[in-house]
This record gives sequence, structure tokens and C-alpha cells, in this order.
Amino acid sequence: MSHALVFVLAPESLLPVDGATARDLVDSQRFGLRSGVALRIFRAPGEWQGQVDDLVGQGNAAVAGLDPFGNGTEPGTPAPAVSGPGERRRLICDALVPHFEPRSHWLGVYQLDGDHSSPLDHPLDNRPEATLRCLDRFPLRDAENETCWFYPTEDGRYLGWENQRRIETLPGFLPEKPFQDDAINYERGAVHVLWSLMADDLALTCVGLTFRGRRIEWPVIRAQPEPFATWTGFQVDSGAESTYQENASITVFAD
Repeated sequence: MSHALVFVLAPESLLPVDGATARDLVDSQRFGLRSGVALRIFRAPGEWQGQVDDLVGQGNAAVAGLDPFGNGTEPGTPAPAVSGPGERRRLICDALVPHFEPRSHWLGVYQLDGDHSSPLDHPLDNRPEATLRCLDRFPLRDAENETCWFYPTEDGRYLGWENQRRIETLPGFLPEKPFQDDAINYERGAVHVLWSLMADDLALTCVGLTFRGRRIEWPVIRAQPEPFATWTGFQVDSGAESTYQENASITVFAD
């Protein structure tokens, strides 16, 4: 017998109790995380001085978010070396961060039991009628809080790209080890909400949840991008009074 935890973010009235099926949880999650932001951060070449307007004017920094320093290559494509010995990875962040709303979301925690010996991408895969046991339901604002840093901490110049998305996700799970053979010892205090100062944002931004220090993943099954994106040039200087320094920010639109 193995066991898995499944997490659902939704309005309180839509969180199922005991006897809910996997299909019920998937339906409830559709009303939880509805939007997010696609974020890419590129390490800039040593000679670049933060001229975002030049990159936009040349067509290198466009809505698609391709590497503006690599001749429009897809993110992740090997790029030429920057100044200094050897080659370094230009793209250092490529993520879609859902918009978590701790002030309005409720979290439901459910346990799935059974024989799950075959590898799956998600505990609920191919089990629409499986029944889960409700372990907890509570307002997300009552969860423990934890801070984290979301932007680069290494000194240097960077270029960030952000594109808002309308999204739909599956219920959350623990991807490193979805199933365990030992009985699950659930405690509400083990659920932590991660808060990050996103660059120079004066208000803390919620960027995720963890359970016992393990990040909860919310697989995105649909994402519709908005027809505009924002490019921001910034630098990190650990010796300055303000570690994060924004040089310029420009919003570009689809043709």
C-alpha cells in the first residue's frame, strides 16, 4: 500500500470533503489558480549597459521572449560566451508563476491510498473515479509563512521578460516523490506559504507553497498568453545601498 498527498486551491464552498473523487478535485482546482506570469531572466553580456530601448528598437526584445542576445534563439539554446573565462548559461530562469491569493484561497489537503507501483506524472493520472480522504481544509492565510528570494543574487546585469497568462492547473502534488510507502503524518503547520520580494516590489508576492520543505507543484494544463510583455533591464550590486537596481522597463505588444 502506498500513499500520496494531493492539494487543491479553490473557494471554500468548492473544496470537497470525504468521499470526493479525483475528478471532483480536478474540477474544483479549475476555480483556484486562474492566472499567472511567465518569467524569464537572462544574464547579460559583460559589455551590455542596460539599453533596453535599443534591444526593443532592433526587434531583439519582442513579445515572444526569445533570447535578445542570442539572435532570437529559443530560451535554453546554447548562446555565445559572455565576457570572462569559459561559457556561462545565459537563461537562468524560465518559469510560470501562478498568482496565488492567500487572502481569498482555501487549501484542501487530500490523501490517495492504493497500489501505485507504476510510474506516473501525477498521482491522479488515469484515476478519475479514485476516492480520496480529506485531511484538512483551511484558509490559506492561516498557513505558516516563509520568505525566499526569487531574483538573482549574483552581482551583474540582467534582462527580465514577463508575460501575463490566463491559466488552468491540476491539483498540486509533491513531484520529487509523489507516493510513499510509509503512513503520511500530516500536520497543518508543515504547509508553508513562500513570500518573495520580487525585485523592487514593496509588497511581498506569494510565489508558491511547500509541505515539509518540499515544493508543491501545480501542473499547468492550459495557458493563454496576453498579447504584450514587459522587458526590464536591471542589475544586482551587493555593495550598493539598494541591491536591486532597475535601469529601464518597456512594454511591447504583438504585431
